[in-house]
Amino acid sequence: MLTIYENRSGALERQKGKPRITEGALWVDLLNPTPEEEAQIERALKLEVPTREEQQEIEASSRLYQENGAYYMTATLLYQPEQGEPRTTPVTFILTGQRLITLRYAEPRAFSIYIARCNRSESELKTGAAVLIGLLETIIDRLADFIERIQAEVEGLSHSIFEIKGGVASRQRRFDVLLRAIGREGEITSKARESAHSFARLLTFLVHAANERKEVKPLQARIRTAARDVVSLTDHATFLSGKIIFLLDATLGMVSIQQNDIIKIFSVAAVVFLPPTLIASIYGMNFRHMPELDWWFSYPLALVLMVLAAILPYLYFKRRGWL
Repeated sequence: MLTIYENRSGALERQKGKPRITEGALWVDLLNPTPEEEAQIERALKLEVPTREEQQEIEASSRLYQENGAYYMTATLLYQPEQGEPRTTPVTFILTGQRLITLRYAEPRAFSIYIARCNRSESELKTGAAVLIGLLETIIDRLADFIERIQAEVEGLSHSIFEIKGGVASRQRRFDVLLRAIGREGEITSKARESAHSFARLLTFLVHAANERKEVKPLQARIRTAARDVVSLTDHATFLSGKIIFLLDATLGMVSIQQNDIIKIFSVAAVVFLPPTLIASIYGMNFRHMPELDWWFSYPLALVLMVLAAILPYLYFKRRGWL
């Protein structure tokens, strides 16, 4: 879908009717564009629109470059679909002249939030660069919200892990739930780090592009501020990633301790019942000459010996703290 926004009275207004490139066209948004829409933009603006495969290139030179006076910047954006887990999608920003072109194959809420926000309060929407930095600031705010939510959930997991109570069966079920939750938070944190890192590279490139384009000082200051914000978000996501690894190690360690306790019980039980088994085996032999078999108290004596042989090791283990 091709959507064109124009600057009218200091606000972004969506172009009505069939989209076309006009003098007042400030922002061209390509959402899941058709080949005809891509060709229309390429003819009108005399530039190459990257393909979806080119968007997914991981080399910095393939994501951030200048060509024929246009600046191409591709970053990985983290977004929350209406259903399912958070996902990442590549988004390309093309700054050419006083226009901004965005190419995307998903519908992150940051775009709709920015459009609503700039129509209410944004006053400097005279250039595509101003629209770009405003859009990037909204994306960074959304990324910060994701990271804050991850932090809250990680804190909740931490309390659940170290304050877990109940019997062996309930604890085992709880550990299964916690391991799945830790894995989920680790995956989302990894995506947040990837997104923050890609936008950090994009903003570094945009700083140099703004200098070359001789953008106004306030706009350049906003770009540098956004770059610092992304660096801090990257550091915070890295910290959360380390904490998640710690929680995973702690959970696996507690599972291992629980399993060791179970094995210890079986080992002690085997040792406790070994002497009575030995006594019963001896007196269960079918030898002819066993003088104890003729004693009238031999049967109760064997029973007493087996009970004592079981109790004494148990009391010894209990005194040593092995039980």
